[in-house]
Amino acid sequence: MTSPEFAPLFFDSEDGCPSETNYSVHDSPKTHDKILEPYIGLEFEDLDSVYIFYNAYARNHGFGIRKNSSAKSQVTKDLIWKNYVCDKAGKKNTEDPSTSKKRSVTRMDCKAKLDVRRSKDEKWVVTGFEKQHTHELDTPRRTIKHRSHNVAHKSLIVKKAMDNLHEAGLGPSKIAKTLNSTGVNNDITAQNVIDHLKIKRKNSIGREGVLVAQYLQAHMVKDPNFFFALEIDSDGILRSLFWADSRARNDYLTFCDVIVFDVTYRTNRLMMPFAPFTGVNHHRQSILLGCALLADETEDTFIWLFKQWLNCMFDKHPQVIITDMDRAMYNAIKIVFPNSRHRFCSWHINKHLIEHVYDMRDTESEFASKYKIWYNSRTVQHCEVLWKELITGFKLQNNKWLSKMWNLRHHWVPVYLKDIFVAGMTSTGRSESINSFFDGFVNSNTQLPEFVVQYEKALLTRRHSEEVEDYMTLNSTPVLLSNTNIETYASKIYTRAMFKLFQNEFKQSLECGHQKLTSSGNSCTYLVGLASESIEKWYKVVYEDFKSNSILCDCAKFETDGFICKHIIHMFFKKQMFVLPSKYIIKRWTIQARHMVAYEKGPLDNSNVQLVTPIMKWDLTNLCHKLVEKASISEKSFREVYNLISSKLDELGLTDDTTINNLKEQEQVTVDITTIRDPIQVRTKGRPKIATRMHSSIEISQNIFKKRTCGACGMKGHYSTTCPKNRKVITKFYIAFIVIKNIIAKLSFNFCRIDS
Repeated sequence: MTSPEFAPLFFDSEDGCPSETNYSVHDSPKTHDKILEPYIGLEFEDLDSVYIFYNAYARNHGFGIRKNSSAKSQVTKDLIWKNYVCDKAGKKNTEDPSTSKKRSVTRMDCKAKLDVRRSKDEKWVVTGFEKQHTHELDTPRRTIKHRSHNVAHKSLIVKKAMDNLHEAGLGPSKIAKTLNSTGVNNDITAQNVIDHLKIKRKNSIGREGVLVAQYLQAHMVKDPNFFFALEIDSDGILRSLFWADSRARNDYLTFCDVIVFDVTYRTNRLMMPFAPFTGVNHHRQSILLGCALLADETEDTFIWLFKQWLNCMFDKHPQVIITDMDRAMYNAIKIVFPNSRHRFCSWHINKHLIEHVYDMRDTESEFASKYKIWYNSRTVQHCEVLWKELITGFKLQNNKWLSKMWNLRHHWVPVYLKDIFVAGMTSTGRSESINSFFDGFVNSNTQLPEFVVQYEKALLTRRHSEEVEDYMTLNSTPVLLSNTNIETYASKIYTRAMFKLFQNEFKQSLECGHQKLTSSGNSCTYLVGLASESIEKWYKVVYEDFKSNSILCDCAKFETDGFICKHIIHMFFKKQMFVLPSKYIIKRWTIQARHMVAYEKGPLDNSNVQLVTPIMKWDLTNLCHKLVEKASISEKSFREVYNLISSKLDELGLTDDTTINNLKEQEQVTVDITTIRDPIQVRTKGRPKIATRMHSSIEISQNIFKKRTCGACGMKGHYSTTCPKNRKVITKFYIAFIVIKNIIAKLSFNFCRIDS
């Protein structure tokens, strides 16, 4: 450590932080009580020291500097002379006719300068110094706005802070405001932030595949059970990637019954489809069970993805998987998930129905009402009879789409799916809501490395919502409608969200009536429904013998949603059953759902976890800046602080060598993936669009029928700004017409002169 007498602190031009400068000044120590004034003969070790010194002098005196001219040796071609000037030196070039944009004058022909020349002993010696300026000097607050002093945004710590704030979702203006609110004269502008992010994105182009692979590989150090897979073609180009952390894998062990898979989302620079695997937790909240970015939507790509996901999830097939009607996806699911039931999204089917059946566009039409009756058929036999009547009655025998959908009826018609548990889901709406949620974290310019990072941020936000709901469930007591044991027990065992659904069924059960149909041995069949509804809308409920306490309802709410319906609750009271049987409690909806499976996540080594964040480093740097300012009041306080920091650095043993070694170790970990090439940008149909979400053909067709409506005249086909009855529009049109007419007349006159 250099003696404090020869090591004044200055702001380095590269990182904006105080740095230790080892230039040799052959002068008495008293010159260091304040920043030196340059003089002829002052020596420096190198040009960096010259710049730092003169820039610090300039900042102390209210002006900025810039590097100007230089000279090289004609023999060795080495640099032998350098000139630094005030940033207002020179004159504006007013003779250049190519300059189209007139800019303000900033050059004042200032003569202030500093010249240095290389000596025989390789030192840089001041050979010329001009102190006087041709302009007024700035105040300290304005001085830091000069380009040579406004270097805080170039600091590595500030850049890292910008990155972290950007990842947190803040815009450039808010990032600049946050960094400037620390009490230090940083003077960071929103444009500084924009420039940094632009350079970062530019530097990542061509390296996105490598950076993503490095990030995922580094994540395994913090999370030993983290899983990721890359699909790379023969040319080394990254095609697809899949990843899931240990929390997602553990969640799947608990909630592996129903999975929603959807790929209608392309929010990244390369337009790669985002494919999340979505489940539902015990609070009926959407949870992410891994996700992927795909090269395309072909059958082979889906097969690769599903195999990787299955491998990640311990080869445990989901009971049900819900998707749209994509053919490639359908074929891949049959191959990879033969043990799973595949359900089509009901929302997409109803939308496609409007496309292929014209009569469905009018929801009040006869076809729409009869289709609704058929869709809600309660038995398979009744469903098949009504379908034939529907097709023949409206002469749809030649409709190929309806014929195809009938052949696939086991994947979407409710009566054929009454035996499978879907956790209340019949569409890919949960996946699409996840996509909508991600809109707040990513956009169409998001690069792959940033996308993966933002995914982690979004994931933490989703999991925080679950933690809040856990807390509310455990620290609140629901208001009961009765003193019955059934409702009381349900309020203690179910989560808050699930109990609300159960309580709604319980409330309606009190308004139900019943009618006995048949009785055979220990079995009785009843019709049960709301007393206010017609008996045709009631459901059949079968009650077995008292010992088994078995009650089956034709509405199949328990089989599909996982909690008993109002019809069964009504029969409980009818049969004097005041205790809710345990077989009607599905544990995945209970408070203890997560305790059913032992936590799979391995112990983490805290030494590998980054406990000190860049924001914390930034705060410490600002504290150091304030300490330097306070210590500079007197020579005594400066030396005390200097010695204190020096001893603390020696105590910690933090040197540049240890940092380099740590960097080398990190490079060795990721050296095997540095050859990965960036994915090819996915080509979309038609002209490029800014929109980030893919739309179905029905959504596109609906937009075609929409016509502009004028707010002035009420007519279709134009807006008020282009309304023919708008005087301003007519005036503008008339003026444009006259101008064009005059131009044509002038051109015609010129042609006539030429002809003559």
